[in-house]
Amino acid sequence: MPTISSPPKERTPGLGGGGPGKIPSRRGYGGGDDGDRRRPEKFLSYQSRLRRYRIGVALFSVCVSMLFLGIASVYVARQRIPYYDQNTQAFMSTWKAIHLPYIQLWLNSLLIVAGSITLELARRGQIKKAEFASMGILPPSLEREVPWLSITLLLGAGFLAGQLLVWNNLRHQGVYLRANASGAFFYTLTGLHAIHLVGGMAVLVYALLGSWLRRRFESQQIAVDATGWYWHFMGFLWFCIFGLLHFSRA
Repeated sequence: MPTISSPPKERTPGLGGGGPGKIPSRRGYGGGDDGDRRRPEKFLSYQSRLRRYRIGVALFSVCVSMLFLGIASVYVARQRIPYYDQNTQAFMSTWKAIHLPYIQLWLNSLLIVAGSITLELARRGQIKKAEFASMGILPPSLEREVPWLSITLLLGAGFLAGQLLVWNNLRHQGVYLRANASGAFFYTLTGLHAIHLVGGMAVLVYALLGSWLRRRFESQQIAVDATGWYWHFMGFLWFCIFGLLHFSRA
């Protein structure tokens, strides 16, 4: 009577088995489930996030530009609107020119330019570290690394303190927010600019404390990159405001 033999059992490949010519499935050394296959996806995801944030900064900058352009247009038009005096029976202007504290304003301009330079250095340093992050390597912490982000925050704080000194100087001149139109426009333009700069500084604080908040390095790098372009725009906008206040005085 013929005997029926059971089919041979299939061998389950182990971690390092499988015969000659087969590469062990270890992380980083080939195989189908290693970490290298996921790295390009992470890199593409990082580039996509960075692109979206840059586009967001560009769109926000356009909106801010339109806001300040509208205020500047009203500022120039308001200087040329007279009122009719019944006593003299003539049109007179109610616009009062402001004596700008140029020394402090120029110091503020130097501070925001210096902050733009230090933030650009910080952004480029983050780009170098991002090369390690894209390869799955923890970015090294250099012993003599210059704290450009901290320096930028100090320069931004110095700019805001300088603006407070400018506003205090105008108060001593008798220029208040509701006293005359020229003072109202000055406080509005410089105040809105300071508020927008504070927003950029808040993002830099987040990037600076990212390691303490246990945020990924990619998120910190994106925050620094986006804020860097935003800071450059705020510096350009400041000089536009400065030029408007200087050349459009009645």
